[in-house]
Amino acid sequence: MFRLSYYPWLTQNVPAAEIDRQIRRFAALVADQLERLKDPDPRMEVLPPVDVPEQISQLIENRAEVALMNPLGFVFARNRSRIVSAVAVALRIIDGKTGSVYFSQLYTHRKTGIHRLDQARGRSIGYGESYSTSNFLIPAYLLRQAGVHPLLGFDRIEFLKGHEVVARAVYDGKVDIGAGHDGVIVDLASQPGYSDAGNVLVQIVRSDPIPSDPVVVNVPDPATRQRLQEALVAAGNTPNGKEALKIFWGNTQGLAATDDSRYDGLSEALKSLKLDEADLLPNRKS
Repeated sequence: MFRLSYYPWLTQNVPAAEIDRQIRRFAALVADQLERLKDPDPRMEVLPPVDVPEQISQLIENRAEVALMNPLGFVFARNRSRIVSAVAVALRIIDGKTGSVYFSQLYTHRKTGIHRLDQARGRSIGYGESYSTSNFLIPAYLLRQAGVHPLLGFDRIEFLKGHEVVARAVYDGKVDIGAGHDGVIVDLASQPGYSDAGNVLVQIVRSDPIPSDPVVVNVPDPATRQRLQEALVAAGNTPNGKEALKIFWGNTQGLAATDDSRYDGLSEALKSLKLDEADLLPNRKS
């Protein structure tokens, strides 16, 4: 039997009960594929949602075998256990094409007059979670590259706990600059009261491509791991699997096989910023 872990902010503006229902639908499809591959015990149990720090602990303490993760969460899990590996990646529509990468951005309200990152110095900024890839790590890296300290270069910083919350704060003038994934302005514009977000909020800079969210496994046996990878990718590319993924995982279009090396660049960003897991994960000590 395989236990599947996920974090509650996999996607926005979808009720928690519906996310859970669709993940269970997807898990059943994975179990069907495992049975087809003659796995000795193809059952899939979906665990209650937990935040990323606990999700990492579930994996490395053998309390979950499969996890739908954010990229930085996977990097931390991999650093703590070499058995943990990324076997599949979420495919999303970026720039009109389906692919296995996405982007981060820093953006502002038109009225701030900020057009370049060096103009951000001394202003205010909103990040999401400290352990979010596109809501903190990569925007911080972009600022550092532009010569602006991502923490000390601002008059005020806030960790607002989510892409949409940050976007609303920028729209409402509560912070001057926001960090988030490249679709956050479009997402906000789809919400009641924010239909003009595409005109009000403007991108300052977009990152290089970031590997998309991985499906991570903790399965020591290579043959079992291979079966599980094949089952996950196959289930994610069935019509029902694609429909479920779109609902519970930010409009994911399917899954593709991947490997750990795709995420090495995130480790380099951490090193550049002189940050590690103890700095970014709540209650995590060196």
